[in-house]
Amino acid sequence: MKFGRILREKTIAEWSFFAVDYKQLKKSLKLSQTRSSDDDSDSEVRFDGSVNVEKFDSILEESKARLGRFYADKEAWAVTYISTLEENVRKLKEVSLKNLDDSGIESQVPSRTESNSCDSSISSNEGSDNDYCTKETSERIEETKLAKEEFRAVAHSPIFKSFIYAKKSLSTYERELDLLIDFLHLNTTAFSKILKKFDKRTGSSERENRLAEIKKTLPFLNGHVLMELKYRTQKMISETDMLKPNLPKGWENRKVYTIGCFDLFHRGHANVLMSLREFGYFLVAGIHDDASYFKLKKKYPIDNLETRMKKVKPYVDQLFVIPSTDPLLYIKSVVSEQDIETGSCCYARGDDMLQFPSRDWVESAMPVYFVPRTEGCSSTLIRTIYHAEDEELRKKAAFAKTRYDGKPIDDEGNVLVLKAKQ
Repeated sequence: MKFGRILREKTIAEWSFFAVDYKQLKKSLKLSQTRSSDDDSDSEVRFDGSVNVEKFDSILEESKARLGRFYADKEAWAVTYISTLEENVRKLKEVSLKNLDDSGIESQVPSRTESNSCDSSISSNEGSDNDYCTKETSERIEETKLAKEEFRAVAHSPIFKSFIYAKKSLSTYERELDLLIDFLHLNTTAFSKILKKFDKRTGSSERENRLAEIKKTLPFLNGHVLMELKYRTQKMISETDMLKPNLPKGWENRKVYTIGCFDLFHRGHANVLMSLREFGYFLVAGIHDDASYFKLKKKYPIDNLETRMKKVKPYVDQLFVIPSTDPLLYIKSVVSEQDIETGSCCYARGDDMLQFPSRDWVESAMPVYFVPRTEGCSSTLIRTIYHAEDEELRKKAAFAKTRYDGKPIDDEGNVLVLKAKQ
């Protein structure tokens, strides 16, 4: 596979504006053309053997400047945000210590081991078979009731909330660092390969010197700062895993339900879906069809339903389609009464919409959990960058700073209104 294609496919969509402009650099290396006669338009076209070095250097400098600006913003965010993660871990430790003496979550609900639904003094050989079956059924009913109470207690437990927010944020942050490190390595390779082509076209041997100059001008290409941050993050992840609270029996056997639109599926969507595995083993996602998406968002999705389903399916076990703005009927139809009765289901989603549609029924039927969103990810921003008709608007969106929810902001932190000029 040619490197230009590798660079395109491995670069995150919203970062492609900042990658080395390999395609244009490669075009600039095409040999200049001349005609044998200025007066004859049908005369033979010949290559004069020269390369437009000035144009090549100009594109190269622009690529360096864009990449430098991109990295400066990302490093500033990463260095600042790790303090938030450290604070999350500190709070988790504090809550864990507070709950150490009273057994944390288990202290808030009756323990199944203390159930007195059956008198232990009754001998196993007393009573009829019907009495024994009644006793066994009664025990199962009581155990199920207590399990449901425990699962709901976890949803409101300070220690579990602290754990899930710390763990999800750390895992997402580590993945973001990995993506940034890979992006730097990919662009370093792009500089190296295009300079090799430059030497080949011009017959020079400047590659090593120019590459060394680029690495000196852009010292962050070695990724050392990011790797140090990753090391600190991995230590915090280990600390967080050690503080994971004891969860009720059957927790890992539950089905986890969620609903979304998932247009322009990005790493923020993926991070949320991956984090939902903390709540159970089987993930079921509802996805709005194109018509209901339009009614909800007042705009058509960029990706049609089939495309969105294909992108979401690798992260979930089962998908169902919602052809309405109100998902109530459809989630009620998908969730079985047996799962509700046995407490073997729950609902989880990102915390960007706490009052989600149908929450009243969902919360009455099963526990509801929330996970933090991915910092700086926004489908709206991606939509503007790649699908706005106004080229100036697209560039403005691409180079804008973003806040925690992915919305573009100016240097003072005010949200930018990205609309095309009338």
